[in-house]
Amino acid sequence: MFQDREHDPVDVDGAALAAWRGGDPLSGAALFERHYASVARFFHHKVSGAAQDDLVHETFLACLEAAARFRGQSCFRTFLFGIAHRVLAGHVRRAARSSARCADGYDPEELPAGSFAPCPAATLAAEQEQRHLREALRRIPQPYQLALKLHYWDGLTAAQIGESSGIPLGTAKTRLRDGRRALAAQLERLAR
Repeated sequence: MFQDREHDPVDVDGAALAAWRGGDPLSGAALFERHYASVARFFHHKVSGAAQDDLVHETFLACLEAAARFRGQSCFRTFLFGIAHRVLAGHVRRAARSSARCADGYDPEELPAGSFAPCPAATLAAEQEQRHLREALRRIPQPYQLALKLHYWDGLTAAQIGESSGIPLGTAKTRLRDGRRALAAQLERLAR
């Protein structure tokens, strides 16, 4: 019904958030149902297994706690992805403190873009492309990984990426541009 929330004059999600904050559990359930898949997808490409569900739930709890700060100046989805970004950053910081890291400071379990489920009907060539893409994403800096993932997998605009990540629009655009270049360079190296 409300596929394009950016252009919906009445922010249904904002109203649902206010109702949830006011004690209406059905509004919270509706928000969870509408946005669970995209938040889960956000974490799927960044962390492994059991941590994904925990981070999704942590995001929605943080959303309820932060509801008073939502002013409706951006769409709810941007607000929610900003919270997810902060939850991920906290998780990465905790993981860095508690786990043994590689000598170069890169933890391959926590920091990479993650694994993408291969398509069952994919040909051998397509599977090789997927491996190259995953490997190339793992080799670029995390800010680029995040910007590319938010843009291509989650459909956020540069402005929404900036807002949800707490960075200026120009920085978001630069990360997308530089991320594409870095990814292309890594793909070229892997093709050799």
